[in-house]
Formats: sequence, C-alpha cells, structure tokens
Amino acid sequence: MTKTWRERLYGLFGGDIRDELRGEERNVHAYIAAAVIAALAVLAIQIGLCARFTGPQISDSRSYVELAMYCAENGVGYPGPRDMYALYIFGNGYVNLLSWLMRIEMSEVWVYAINIVCTQIVLAATAAIARQLTGRVKPACVAVILLSLMPSIWGDAPSARTEMLFMALALTSIALMMTRRTACLAAAGCAMALCNWVRPLLVVFLPGVALYFVMKRVRLRGVAAYLAAMLAVIGIIGADAKSRTGEFVFQAQTMGVNMLMGANDDADGSYVDTIYDEGKIGYVQPGTGVTFKLRDERYRALAVEWMLEHPVRFLSLIPAKLFYYLVTDTYGGTAFFNNEKATDNLDYFKELGAILLGRGERALALGDVVVIWEQLIYMAVAVLYLVSIVDSLRRGYIADTLMMHLIFALSCGVTILTVGGARYHLPYVPFFCICAASWICMMQIRRGEKKN
Repeated sequence: MTKTWRERLYGLFGGDIRDELRGEERNVHAYIAAAVIAALAVLAIQIGLCARFTGPQISDSRSYVELAMYCAENGVGYPGPRDMYALYIFGNGYVNLLSWLMRIEMSEVWVYAINIVCTQIVLAATAAIARQLTGRVKPACVAVILLSLMPSIWGDAPSARTEMLFMALALTSIALMMTRRTACLAAAGCAMALCNWVRPLLVVFLPGVALYFVMKRVRLRGVAAYLAAMLAVIGIIGADAKSRTGEFVFQAQTMGVNMLMGANDDADGSYVDTIYDEGKIGYVQPGTGVTFKLRDERYRALAVEWMLEHPVRFLSLIPAKLFYYLVTDTYGGTAFFNNEKATDNLDYFKELGAILLGRGERALALGDVVVIWEQLIYMAVAVLYLVSIVDSLRRGYIADTLMMHLIFALSCGVTILTVGGARYHLPYVPFFCICAASWICMMQIRRGEKKN
C-alpha cells in the first residue's frame, strides 16, 4: 500500500505511524508538524543571521579560517610541516573539511553552509535518538522543539567553530549505534572517529558507548564492526598526517595546553592563558625547535606536577570550573552583535544589567534580547534535565538514559582537569533536551492515566 505524506514524515522519526495512532498518541501529527516547523524556523534564523553578518571571525574561529585558507591555497592537508612547531594542533577535521570546500571556491560562505547543514543533522539525530530511546515519537518531537528554542545553536551559524560539525557526527554516530544493526554499527564507528578528528573527545564518548553495548547486550559481531570501522578511520587519518609531519596525529593535540591553563598559580577556573606569557613556565622561546608533541608532553607533565604540589588549591578551583562550564549560556548572542561585542563575559553582563535598570549608555539591542532568552531557556532545560534524573532514579528507569549521563559526567571530568567555558557544554545540550522531553511526555501520560 502506498504511504501517505504523513506516514513518510512520521517514518523520519523511526516509527510506523499505525503504532501510535491510539490513546494519547492520537494527535501525534500535530507534534510532528510542530517539530518540523521548529527545525525550519532555526534554518530561517540561521540563514537570516548569516545574510546580515559582516563581522570578523574571532579567537579560534579566525585561526581555523586562516589555516583552512593556507591549506586550500597550497593544496596541502592539516597538520603539515609548517605546523610542527605550533603551540598546538586543533580542529583537525574541521580545518581539513573547510579547506577542501575552499578549493572549490575561496569563500567564508562555506563556514555558514557547514554550520547550517550540521544544525539540521543535529536536530534530526536528536529526534532519532529520542525515538529509539523511548519507542515513541512525541518525545522525539518535543526534544527537537526544545533544542530549536536555544539561541546557542542559532548563533553558531556564522562562526568558524567546531561545535556543530562535532555534534552532527557524534549524535549521528549514537543514533546509528542504537539501531544495533551490524552495518549501522560500522557506520557509527566511522562517524565517531571522524567526530574525534574534529574535537578530541573520544575519551568522553567511548565509555558511554561501551556501557550501552554491555547494557543492551549488543552482539560481539556488531561491537567488532564498530571498533574495526573506528580504528580503520583513525588509522587512515593518522597515517595521512604522519606522511606530512612524521607524527601519527589522529586528533587535536590540545590536552596539555588546556591542562596547564587549569593548573597553575594564575588559574581561576576560566580560560586564562597568562601561563604562556614570557617569564612563565609555559613560555617557549620561538625558534627553539620545540614541536607541538613535545609541548603537549611538557605541559601535561607541568600540570600534573602542579596538581600534586597544590592539591588543595587544585580542588578549590573545581567549583569555579564547573560554574563557568555549566551555569551560563549567553555566547550565542555574540553573532547578533556582528562578533563586535562578546556576550559571555562579566563586562557585558554589567552593561546589560545597567541597560535593564535604565542606566545604560545604549538602548536594548536584538543581541541583548537573544542573550536573555538564551539564558532563560538553557536554565529551564537544565532544570528539567535534573528533574528527569531524579524521577528516573525514583521510578527505576535510570538505566535507559545512563549512557547519556555517563558521557555528560565524563565531560565534567575533562572540565575539572582543564578549564571551564560555557561554549564547551553545547555538545551535551541535546542530551538535556532528550531527557527533558521524555520526562515531559511521561508526565502527560501519567496525568491521562489519573483522569481515566
């Protein structure tokens, strides 16, 4: 029998429409329509933002673009021989993708295209994970709607950052893995290796994947396919980098730099890099022949040494690191100020406070409204995520979401070892939305049962 457009649309979420046209699922079409509208609204916002964006790329974004342009102009991959003595190697997969696209046309429009496409993939993968986790479409739709409401993903569109590409690959990997089909598990392994090439967080995601395999009793053939595919991609990436640099580089080499920033006398828990100023222990005289690999090893050793010598001071930094990592979510507004005003620092918060109290030197701008909404919706979703954890513990279904909780907990562990930054929690926000959506829909079912 030929499927209707509704059935085809429903199938995108991984289900047979006839399974959920009963009881509380009778209005499932409205939820699907709302989720699609939300995703299209994000698309429109991002396209509009990119169309009006004329600001500069800042911080890491500027470095990524410069590296990609150099690679495109010279027909080389990253890292290459000229990067051997860099402070660190970072965003490897993102830089290479951007450089390949720039060989077609040297334009920063590719930055926008990558982010816009990846955002839609993130929304679709979030829906797929929620659908497979709960077995129902409503939570998948609500998860998409919640994530679509977050300006942190709107504001990423015009900036050359690694978040959206990383999230698209990581969430796609998890969604494929949850099908437990051998071919999908192999594809999931490939995607996980690629996302690790973009940002080196395999150490965070792989334990969660292993836990899922154990709890779901995934067949050894499937596990072997996942690992073999992942290792094959890592091998190809590393061998390619070794052919240019002599080093097997399959991911970013930033752990040492970040660890030392979070473990020194000047550290305050946030991104403070004064330890690399001249006269400090992290300073390396240019031209001394210290490679990125030697720097990374040295910085790790210095960080561990400082932690062992100052255990109380190191432990005292943990609350600050987690505060910077988890409490605020305002950086998405920067793009609405054309990257000319950072919206994730104390000076901006003071300025915004003065404006709201009527004592500001300028009028309330669109970027300010975005920041306020961004913080409010993030706090709401974060609270619902915590509520869902408490409820799952109380009612005994915590095992269903344990993989996501472990991945997020390990991300907090990495923050404790390094530094805190609000931007770093974005890859885990889809997990917050999935758990929050599942709890919301469960509450609806419970209320319906009480009425009956």
